[in-house]
Parts: sequence; C-alpha cells; structure tokens
Amino acid sequence: MGKCKATRQARQCRVPLAAGPPVRVEVRRTLADKQPVAPAARAVPLAVAAVGALAFLLAGCEAEAPPPAPAEQPQRLPTATIRVGDVPLVVEVARTEAERRKGMMFRRRLGPDEAMLFVFPRASDLAFHMRNCYVDLDLAYIGADGRIVEIAPLYAHRRNPVYSREPARFALETPAGWLAAHGIGEGDRVTLPPEVAETPWPRE
Repeated sequence: MGKCKATRQARQCRVPLAAGPPVRVEVRRTLADKQPVAPAARAVPLAVAAVGALAFLLAGCEAEAPPPAPAEQPQRLPTATIRVGDVPLVVEVARTEAERRKGMMFRRRLGPDEAMLFVFPRASDLAFHMRNCYVDLDLAYIGADGRIVEIAPLYAHRRNPVYSREPARFALETPAGWLAAHGIGEGDRVTLPPEVAETPWPRE
C-alpha cells in the first residue's frame, strides 16, 4: 500500500506503481472546502431577494395610485358698483352659465360687504341652492325692472333649492343679515350700471 502524508495545505500520497519509481499525487483542498456552509448564510440571498421583490411591488402600487385631486378654489370675478336702495355696494358680476353655476362656492368666509350679482339673459323662474357653500347668505331676487321681488335666507350646505315666487332677471347674494342691517326689503329697487344690465351676452 502507498503511504500518505497529510499537511495543512495539501495531502501528499506516494502510490507505488508496478514498474518505475513511485509517483507523487497531490490533492489540494481550499479553506472553503473544509468549512461547511451555514444555513443562515444560505438564507441571506433569499431574504435580500424577498425584500427587493416587496420594494418593487410597493413602488408599483405607488406609481399606479392616482394623484390627489386639487382643492377647489373660489372664483373671483370682475366687479361693478350698484345701488341697493340708497346703499352703494361693490359686487362681483357672474354673467356666464359657468360663473353663475359656481357662484360663491368654496368661500370659507366673507367680508362684511362681499357680494355677488347674478345676471341672466332674460327674466325667468330662478332657483338657488347652497351646495359647497360654507357661509349663510341673504338672497334677493330682482325683476327686469330692478325691483326686489323676493328676499330669502340661504343656509350653508343646504341643497334644497330656493325658488323665486315670480320671474326674476337678477339675483343678489350678500352676507347673511346684510339686507336687514341696511333696511332693504322687498319692493326696494336695485340700480345697475348700463354695462352690467345691457351688455351683449357672452356665449355660455
């Protein structure tokens, strides 16, 4: 039998052959061959892969989520000075259907004399509601001749329409209590400048 001599780096074996001098065969083993792989070491790549997959899924969900809707902003319209009875009042003028439809929506507060005049092409039966309105208002329906035909309160967020008792061509919204505070009642007249009452109508 041949003799083997083990060393730290290699195992040397002398194997006799049938003829000729003995031949030395070296079998080298690395440090990694000697040390078994721990189960925890094998689990690390799997954990990294799982974390990567989860991050990919989360990124995909975030990318597909719709962007937040922008907050609604109140409209600001050109102004004109009118007279309610004998009281001058600066009002924003809503002429188009889109302007009248939005009106004073989304205003969280009003100044003491902040008001809006709604101008319609012709006298007709009107109706106002308070969807998306955050403050109480006074509403005055005004006939084509400028006479106030009806005054009614409008309460914040009230969706039930407030109908005019008779055809009106204009409507005036003021802060709640403004009309009473200035002694304005039904039958009083509202004087409008010609550029407000007689301007040719824009396309709706």
